[in-house]
Amino acid sequence: MKAGRYGSRAILNPTIFDYATGKPFMHMDYANTASQETTADVVYATGGDGAPRRISFFGSKQSTLTFETQIFTMKHLAMFAGREIEKGVRSIFRREVVPVVDKAGALTITLEKTPLNLTSMTVVLFENGVATDEIVPTAIKTKDVELTSGKVVAGDEVEVFYQFETTTEAQRLSITSGDFPKYVKIIGDTVYTDEVATDIVSGQLTYYKARLQPNFTLNFSPTGDPTTLSMVFDIFPQKVIVDGSYKDTLYDIVLYGE
Repeated sequence: MKAGRYGSRAILNPTIFDYATGKPFMHMDYANTASQETTADVVYATGGDGAPRRISFFGSKQSTLTFETQIFTMKHLAMFAGREIEKGVRSIFRREVVPVVDKAGALTITLEKTPLNLTSMTVVLFENGVATDEIVPTAIKTKDVELTSGKVVAGDEVEVFYQFETTTEAQRLSITSGDFPKYVKIIGDTVYTDEVATDIVSGQLTYYKARLQPNFTLNFSPTGDPTTLSMVFDIFPQKVIVDGSYKDTLYDIVLYGE
């Protein structure tokens, strides 16, 4: 492939590998932006009239790779947490406001889920949007719950807090204080446009060793733009053969024709 003059206006689609095992962990082809930043410290030896700079010294070269995405999965969050996703049946908290009805002489409320037990349930009278007196539930008959009479009559509304168990396998991710992101390898694919030949040229960037910074923010808002998850990877050098010998390499860029 001949050398060209390139422009870039395409996303970088990464495949993320477990660094220890080399197995693919996740592919992401839906990020909004990707940016690569490489920096180094510069200090100068100065001297003479006016103390001009005479010699520059470089060091502490660093690189970060950042993805911004409005689409994410539990695997993204698991990377931040540094933990595996647990799968299984879970107990879920729920709150409902429901009417009280008379069913065969028993004051009854019907919930959307089947409560686990009476001890984990709280029922309070709900008047004009305000919780008032607590009502004692007496029996669970699947989704129907019978109440004691006295403070409540048929036609009243009650606010119910209870636990139910999922009927399908749920996913749980625990964000702990002692677990942090693991090292990964990232291979990203993109395309460039050749100004002269007007061809589309494929590009692949390989980051041999990277680690996700553990800071992340999830916003919850019914207005404005969707929440954006920012993923910032620190890039570390890896011994790679360059010009016939091993060199500490932060990343490689390869352009190739189809």
